[in-house]
Amino acid sequence: MKTASLRAESSTLVAVASESTLADVHAAVETLVRTSGVRPIVVTLGANPEPVLTRRDRTAVLEGLVPRYLNNAVASLRLSSLQAVGWWRAPSIEGLAELGELVDRLVLDVEDPQTVWAMVPQLSARTAVSDLRWTRLTRWRDLFAQFFDMPEVRDRAGAFSRLAITAGDRASARLFAGWIVSRLPGGGRLDVSIAPEDGPVPIRSLQLTGEGMTLSLRVLPSDVCIETVVTMAEAAPAARVVAMGDSGLAALMGQELRVRSRDKAFEDAIAAAGGIQ
Repeated sequence: MKTASLRAESSTLVAVASESTLADVHAAVETLVRTSGVRPIVVTLGANPEPVLTRRDRTAVLEGLVPRYLNNAVASLRLSSLQAVGWWRAPSIEGLAELGELVDRLVLDVEDPQTVWAMVPQLSARTAVSDLRWTRLTRWRDLFAQFFDMPEVRDRAGAFSRLAITAGDRASARLFAGWIVSRLPGGGRLDVSIAPEDGPVPIRSLQLTGEGMTLSLRVLPSDVCIETVVTMAEAAPAARVVAMGDSGLAALMGQELRVRSRDKAFEDAIAAAGGIQ
């Protein structure tokens, strides 16, 4: 006899999305149900105080909910025994602070993040906060940090003077620059410049220079690999190429679902990014 398989649920995922992003959210959620054991709730905001609850496979869906009723709706659908993660893709901030009080982690994911980033200090006082732009930068941050495994680079950590970034997404570049400024000794003195580029990748290249040394990261023309190069006046350049990794929505949210703690590095990067244009 064939027995039904049981699916262990590890967390509740509350996705608050705009109508224009709903299809992408549903596609990502369907993958996360299979790979991460989430209990999904998908909400769009509107003018309906009592939208009909529908089911899309294992996903509870509420469309057109009045923002002020978001907390009540989520509280009635989530399981208090499971960690709750919020995924904010809504076009406004109505209901965002209230959702932050209900979830254990809140992941921001909006096209223009200026307004929601300004709320990070307020939100982080209530819950752990992150941003999918930050998640996309994980490989970049890891590779940049590995430069400082080299004693020659580490010894000159406070001597860098200029940071130049070429980016298709200025917000991602500001966030990455904010992280470097907040983490590098004397980072506040860096001359930071961001050059725009039309292209499919959020960041195309980065160069940090000072005292006869340049640290470089750049996406190769294939758009699937990153080249890292250390150039020093007294030695031949040291280079390597690594894969960028999966940057799809499901993969990125899967990473966030595995994080439990508050991310102080993200909060510091947001604070520093505020002074970078």
